[in-house]
Amino acid sequence: MSEQVGFVDILEPRRKPGGIVGFMTRNWYPQGTMTLDKKYSPQDLKDLVANSMYMNSIFESICSRTGAPKEQLQKLVNKFLEEMGLDKKVHVIRWMGVLFLKICFMMKIKMFVNEAAVFDLKSIMGKNPVLFLPTHRSYADFCLMTYLCYHFNIDFPAVAAGMDFYSMAVIGRRMRETGAFYIRRTLGGDALYAVTLKQYVKTVVAKHAAPIEFFLEGTRSRSNKSMPPKYGMLSMAMVPFFSHEVSDITIVPVNISYDRLMETSLFAYEHLGVPKPKESTGGFLKALHNLNDHFGNMYLNVGEPLSAREFYKQNSNVLNSSETSKPMDLQAVTPEQFKQVQSLADYVITLQQKNTVATISNLVALVLMQSLMKNEPLKLDEVYTEVEWMIQELRILGAKVFENDVKGSVDRILVVHQKMMKLDHEGRLKLIYANPTELSDEVKKKMKGHILHPETMATAVSVIQLQLYVNPVLHYLVPPALVYLTVQRDPITTIGLKEQFRHLRKMLSHEFFYIEAEEPQIFKAAIDYCVYNGVCEYDSETDVLSLGKNSKRQFLLTWTIWPFLATLYAAIEIMRQQRGPILQADAVKLIQCKVEDWQGHPYSLSLEAARGCLRGLADTEILIKHRWDELAYEPVPKNLLLSKILISSITPWLDVDFDNNNVVFNQRLQARL
Repeated sequence: MSEQVGFVDILEPRRKPGGIVGFMTRNWYPQGTMTLDKKYSPQDLKDLVANSMYMNSIFESICSRTGAPKEQLQKLVNKFLEEMGLDKKVHVIRWMGVLFLKICFMMKIKMFVNEAAVFDLKSIMGKNPVLFLPTHRSYADFCLMTYLCYHFNIDFPAVAAGMDFYSMAVIGRRMRETGAFYIRRTLGGDALYAVTLKQYVKTVVAKHAAPIEFFLEGTRSRSNKSMPPKYGMLSMAMVPFFSHEVSDITIVPVNISYDRLMETSLFAYEHLGVPKPKESTGGFLKALHNLNDHFGNMYLNVGEPLSAREFYKQNSNVLNSSETSKPMDLQAVTPEQFKQVQSLADYVITLQQKNTVATISNLVALVLMQSLMKNEPLKLDEVYTEVEWMIQELRILGAKVFENDVKGSVDRILVVHQKMMKLDHEGRLKLIYANPTELSDEVKKKMKGHILHPETMATAVSVIQLQLYVNPVLHYLVPPALVYLTVQRDPITTIGLKEQFRHLRKMLSHEFFYIEAEEPQIFKAAIDYCVYNGVCEYDSETDVLSLGKNSKRQFLLTWTIWPFLATLYAAIEIMRQQRGPILQADAVKLIQCKVEDWQGHPYSLSLEAARGCLRGLADTEILIKHRWDELAYEPVPKNLLLSKILISSITPWLDVDFDNNNVVFNQRLQARL
């Protein structure tokens, strides 16, 4: 890591003899997020909810409407609170910390943090709640943030966790005792549970005096890039601010990047429709056996704190709604406030993107994938050179790349990813293909997608795993890629280009998240990159962009966007064949089947990519979305035809043979899943 940016491996001091136990059992005096008249215990928080004016008004409303006894409703709410409520046992956290550090060292992990940002955050803590909003790429994210707080003497965060962990023997309880509170993923089925959760979250934010942590994306990103946010948790957390119970809320975006994800293989299979295995204690213990390997570095880039009051200061309707005339405990989020919560959530996702650390894994994955596209294996010295070039390009595009020892980092990452890539006997870097997998009848019954041919699945799993390390930096490359591909079709004025660029971005918005308010700057930056770097040429007299001469940059922009445009084209083709609404689950199977027939880019087989394209087409009114018992889409024939003309005109169809490629080790020993 580059010294000037202030990233420090906070695990390094623990590697000395006795460093783990001594550190985890030290005297610890954490800094809270705010000073309150009373310190509330976990049980106090539950009592505040159960006995609140808000819950009492809910009880009275339900009793008058249904005749249900109030005592029965109270018991049910108490049951909900026992299910969701956090606990905090410092001795449990200490010993879980010992286990965490031992696992980190078993995995040969380094944990880099921009510690100056953490110290700056601590300097402003003490007056109002703090929300940690990290990216969610791995189950490890939970542990990293809690350890970060312990290391820097910040009180343990209350962490929103899904019910998947609640039923795990031993682990579910231990997670609760380290600050997790459990929430059901869907709230529509039980109105009383929903209002109990809302009141609990509000109370934890206003009274817990410790950070609150949750993941805006709602679940782990299987693509290893930003997803559109879910708004429910943030809207609940903002209630104390809207009701003036607290003067402000400090929001801290955090980007967590990994040299190697623990779940890479599982995510690749999930993309292809293989169901996610159920979380269990047995599965966790079994996974520990696979962690005695090199997993490289983790990077926690703590973003600049964002004040909710400053964010909303231009909108008086948010801070002074009609709800403020009600008692504080009875105020609810207004429709206007919810819209502003959505704006805040969208903005935080873009801050997470801007804090992305381009790791050496991302850089080598870009180089290896490009080598695969060209069908030209690179010798190690050539890999070093190409990584240097990728660093230069990403920095021009605004990415944070902190590598200053390319040779040492590349050599290290080849050890970290030795199951995914390796040097052949001539010293050329190659991608290792998985064994063909014959799905069992049981797995086939549970498959969410089309049943792929075993060799197709083997190829796809390997390429998708590599693509997962390309994806985190694509939000820098996609805007200039769309500019270039539109221009290479025909010379075009910037006004015409802007309209097509806007339309394409919206269709791909579920793959590459953005907010419309920033699009003018992004569009200008994309054109500037293309013009100043020879990708395009610009005639200022006619305001026309035409094709440039820098073929190397043009090829980079072509192959990076290819799988996403190809998936979009496949989605359009499938929907044009429909004569009425079709369930999303059926549509994505048909898209996957068509991509397999085309033998295109293996990432285009991703069900997640197919779902994202369908949503983007609905956002642009090319499809009509129906929210029935299951999500469905209805084609709009005229709009589909226009979109087909546009997408087919810019989609590159690269002639790449993924099955017989000089850049792969092809292992064709059949396995069974």
